Amino acid sequence: MALIPANINGVIVEFSPHVNKNVDQKVVSALKHILSKNIAPSHVLNKIYISSANDQHSFPSRHVQGDGKAVDISRINGMKMSVSYPSNSAVKAITDALQLKFESFPQKRENFGPHFQKKLGRPHQVGGHKDHIHISVN
Repeated sequence: MALIPANINGVIVEFSPHVNKNVDQKVVSALKHILSKNIAPSHVLNKIYISSANDQHSFPSRHVQGDGKAVDISRINGMKMSVSYPSNSAVKAITDALQLKFESFPQKRENFGPHFQKKLGRPHQVGGHKDHIHISVN
């Protein structure tokens, strides 16, 4: 198990009070892969908000499988995706860039969010991910 740090590549990581930050090491590696201040052209990513990690779900969710193999990111720079993704160009650009970047992570499994929904790199329709990015690893 690994602990999700509070700062990754200069991006502040905030957590919901109930998040269990202990996850599979590949989840931390995935966050290190996708997070950077300049992930989206003309926009700066200063912080994200993790609303769920190794918690708040029941089996067979990737969140609770094998020491926590998933995280949910629900805010970009303090703005909730549920409100700001459709209307704020920075939130939309950063969210889309994070999802696109995760597709190049070798151990990717699930990449669900408002931009697209993919499982193992292929389109996969699943509900409930318009207000956050859900990434999971193999």
